[in-house]
Amino acid sequence: MRSPLAATRLAVIAVLVLATSLALGMPAAHGAQSALAPGEPPQPDFEVSISSSPAETDFGRRTVDLAGAVTRADGIPVADAPVQLTKSVLYDTWNPWGDPIDPTERETLSLGTVHTDAEGRFTLSGVTADRWQNEPSIHLFPRHRVEFGALYDPGDPTDHYAFFGDTTVAVQPVTSTLTYKVSRTKVRAGDTLVVVGQVTWPAGHGPVAGTRVLLRTYFESAYNARATTDANGRFAIRVKIRSYDREFVVFSAPGDYYIAGASHVLPVKNVTP
Repeated sequence: MRSPLAATRLAVIAVLVLATSLALGMPAAHGAQSALAPGEPPQPDFEVSISSSPAETDFGRRTVDLAGAVTRADGIPVADAPVQLTKSVLYDTWNPWGDPIDPTERETLSLGTVHTDAEGRFTLSGVTADRWQNEPSIHLFPRHRVEFGALYDPGDPTDHYAFFGDTTVAVQPVTSTLTYKVSRTKVRAGDTLVVVGQVTWPAGHGPVAGTRVLLRTYFESAYNARATTDANGRFAIRVKIRSYDREFVVFSAPGDYYIAGASHVLPVKNVTP
């Protein structure tokens, strides 16, 4: 059993050794953080980077090659590191109230796990920068950006201690058009407003049939009525007017992320007393 005096002596020696090391400029032990300025966040133990080539896609070119690296904070590469890759198709959040909420909605898919080579680098080629689901998205306002993420967890996967990098690919969508006619320009509570029209886009960019067309009559609603186009892109939407319906907007939501929707503010006024 070590005596209290011996323990005290060892502690004093340790303090002297540390002080001498600092005075001589000797490096701190591996993994220790260097002195930080007040308020400066601690430096991460690892860094994860990821990039995409190309950085922009379009209707006819939707695949990219991903490349990245995992290094320690001092720049030393981490070999054979498991890196989890994901892709997220981005949408704008419907938020007419200006609430402090996440402005981004995501559809996220795991791309699996890759391992770094001896230089800490990883690659994944031929990745589709697009949606993968056949049914239309529940989100209506595409941002036309696809985000790729890389995550490295160096330890216990349950400790929530991991390192992340991401990159974003810009999508250049095909432009579509929406033409319309309204059944009336002045409405009152109880009236039925009918909006008919047609959605089109350039030939060779997929069928227009089944495109969602939505009508908003109240500012807090993303939409209040909807329809889908026929084989020629034509549609008809009917909605019963309420006394507080004061905003009239028609817009399309193509199922293909690479085709942009179109919208119009309708020349309709609610004259309910």
